[in-house]
Amino acid sequence: MMSIRDLVQGARDRFVSAGISASSAALDAEVLARRALGWDRARFLTDRNEQASSSFVLTYEPLVARRERREPVSYILGTREFWALDFEVGPDVLIPRHETELVVEETLALVGTTGRPRIVDVGTGSGCIAIVLAREIPGARVLATDVSAGALAVARRNAARHGVLDRVSFIETSFLDGIENGVDVIVSNPPYVPSASKPAVTPEVRDYEPHVAVFTGDNGLEGVRSVLRGAA
Repeated sequence: MMSIRDLVQGARDRFVSAGISASSAALDAEVLARRALGWDRARFLTDRNEQASSSFVLTYEPLVARRERREPVSYILGTREFWALDFEVGPDVLIPRHETELVVEETLALVGTTGRPRIVDVGTGSGCIAIVLAREIPGARVLATDVSAGALAVARRNAARHGVLDRVSFIETSFLDGIENGVDVIVSNPPYVPSASKPAVTPEVRDYEPHVAVFTGDNGLEGVRSVLRGAA
């Protein structure tokens, strides 16, 4: 029988052959193994030379096969960390990126944490921006919009998970359509990749993430312009 370490190394090699960078392949193989084992990283590093059980093999192989097809690890795991919180993610929502935390940082710098602002998050997706702002600004009332009913269902579950469902409302609409006066802050991470660039985008994004959240117009600016038009 092979060791856990041998199987993880084999998965890494398969990922590299599928076009994933060596550093990402190694991390992905380990993360999926830890999910299959139910181990934290400390135990994985300590016990990875153990013989692989048949139950581990049966659990690990489907996860490896999904990643080998370039499905994002966050979708395979069903969660993604944002602002040190775990958010449910799936094919209906864009996977939160670390750099999107800048939107939260800038908002907090602008309005602080002690007021009672009315905030609108345009294209909320998983709800990560709206939910973090609701947690960081206890007096805030947040309205989160999205054109996707599936995304809003995920966002509602995330709001409930993080205890802010009573202060975050959700509306299915395009950008700011139907949103009236009385808004203090508008935040958004709108689609920004030109539609013509689709063939050059990584398979993880092109084949798995929702196109409505990624691609927009001829130059990537139409989503931003739509937010600005509605804001005005």
